[in-house]
Amino acid sequence: MYRRLISGCIFALICSFFTLMPLMHADAARDVEIQAEYLDHRFYDDRTIDSYTVHVFEKVKQNGSISLHRGLTLTRATGYNTEHHRKMDSNAWGIGPAAMIRWERPLSGKLYWDLEGSGSFLIYDRAFPARGRPWGFMWRIGPRLTYKFGSHNALSLGYMLMHSSNGMGHKNPGLDAVGFSLGYVHSF
Repeated sequence: MYRRLISGCIFALICSFFTLMPLMHADAARDVEIQAEYLDHRFYDDRTIDSYTVHVFEKVKQNGSISLHRGLTLTRATGYNTEHHRKMDSNAWGIGPAAMIRWERPLSGKLYWDLEGSGSFLIYDRAFPARGRPWGFMWRIGPRLTYKFGSHNALSLGYMLMHSSNGMGHKNPGLDAVGFSLGYVHSF
């Protein structure tokens, strides 16, 4: 279990570095946010799949307390499905575009609470989950606490509920998971 957690954290750091570098040099970039999360499977007895995910978002619009973001999602799923008491490998890598909407409210001083939802279209390196398709959607929603330190930086902690599936009635083994999300925002 610790080996999975360590490899997931290393994956998150490497993906964050290579994904953030092009955005740091873009002239139009304003707020760039990196979210790294570990999500643990829930609600399905026949799916034992955990997800290590990195989201990189750029804020594109702010209207009062609501903001819209675009970005990229990179994910690594590890685990298995069971069907008729037979384990099927569901390890996969996925990547794809993402969009997020966030509602933010101040709590006190530099502390804010947010409610955010995001969607990603992901292409996987194999059928995911096992017996599924090599593409799918990842939907997330959850609350987040954000601490803004300085005028250009913020740290956040969120608790996310995630649903992943390919949206089709045939070959649609969905996956639900919950877990914590750590975020870092930098304003350029």
